[in-house]
Amino acid sequence: MEILGRKPVLEYLRSLDTGAGIELFVSKSAHGKIIDEIVAAAKRIGARAELVEKAHFARHPSSTHQGVMLVSRRKRETVTDAEFVAEVSARGGVLVLLDHLTDPHNVGAIIRTVEALGGDGVALTRHGTAEVNATVVKASAGATAHLRVITTPNAAHFIELARERGFAIVGTAADGTIGLDELPGLRPLVIVIGSEGEGMRRLTEERCDHIVAIPLRGMVASLNASVAAAIVLHEALKE
Repeated sequence: MEILGRKPVLEYLRSLDTGAGIELFVSKSAHGKIIDEIVAAAKRIGARAELVEKAHFARHPSSTHQGVMLVSRRKRETVTDAEFVAEVSARGGVLVLLDHLTDPHNVGAIIRTVEALGGDGVALTRHGTAEVNATVVKASAGATAHLRVITTPNAAHFIELARERGFAIVGTAADGTIGLDELPGLRPLVIVIGSEGEGMRRLTEERCDHIVAIPLRGMVASLNASVAAAIVLHEALKE
């Protein structure tokens, strides 16, 4: 897996205890405090670091790689859907299920928000949702290094597993059955975010216990998926 961008690379290095299977490439023209922090973080864990010419990054836009790239040949730790929901249920946590979100920037932004606000994990549907790739990692600002993110083969099955573990299932749509202020009392909690254009699929919505809507007062009748997710998460994770 390739991880691009200064902040994502630094976050991944900070999350590691060993540099085994990790290679860091830094452009010879890259300088600054964060570059020094990246090199120091690589040195701390014994990761192989190499100074390279700009041409090494030629297949990536400069705004994406920012002069650094981490290559990981490690196998990602995997857990089953059942293990994931059991883990989050045990601590009365909050997780997000992304059902058919196709834009990797939205997926990355939501992962970043979940981690930043203290959520417990994200589940992505295998079919129809952007996979965790370099674009998602970059958009998450490295949050994927600190947050459990799994891919589930089936949203409906995931919801039923979560319900069996005591989760409240809350979907997001224009017509709500509960208010944002009711979310903090629901634990453990799954928040379902549907696709950018169509929202939740009908069968997914039918499996939700509640639907929450964000009150909008302006002329624009909808919000970007990642913005909507951030508002709902902020309310759900209030102390």
